[in-house]
Amino acid sequence: MRRILLTADTPELTVETVDEATAAPLTEVAARYHVVVPADHMAEPPLLSDGLRAAFLCTDLDAFDRLRRLALPGDLLFKPSPVARLDLLRRGRRTLVAARPIAAGTVLGEADLAEMVGGTGIGAEHRVAMVGRRTMYAMAEGTAVDFGMISEDPVDIPPAGSAGGES
Repeated sequence: MRRILLTADTPELTVETVDEATAAPLTEVAARYHVVVPADHMAEPPLLSDGLRAAFLCTDLDAFDRLRRLALPGDLLFKPSPVARLDLLRRGRRTLVAARPIAAGTVLGEADLAEMVGGTGIGAEHRVAMVGRRTMYAMAEGTAVDFGMISEDPVDIPPAGSAGGES
């Protein structure tokens, strides 16, 4: 079984667990086979006649992960849906997490933040903007840092309308 990623509408997309990535449209790739079976919700592979070149098409990332581990009697085509594309992008992006337990009200410093690949936290590219902001909630080590957990204003900037902010 070959695992083939179809990237016609997403040329920048990559998945490590494929044997081939092609920018060819689905119709062109499908022409290599006698039959292409939609497989996102397939419980078990169908019985096929000997000599029949089959491909199993999935668009869902969970289905792709499940089907690639099966001994399918043909190739696995993965044409990621928009949701699967987002999941793949999230899997590869660097995000911020708490590097250690952080108490509510702590002003974040560099040492409070760590990075991990994947996850649901704020993108690591926002690290500089998070340093100097106060946490609104306690966070356990490894907790994904989310905008809802951090004050909007850096600590060294007084709130609008306060004595320190007026001239």
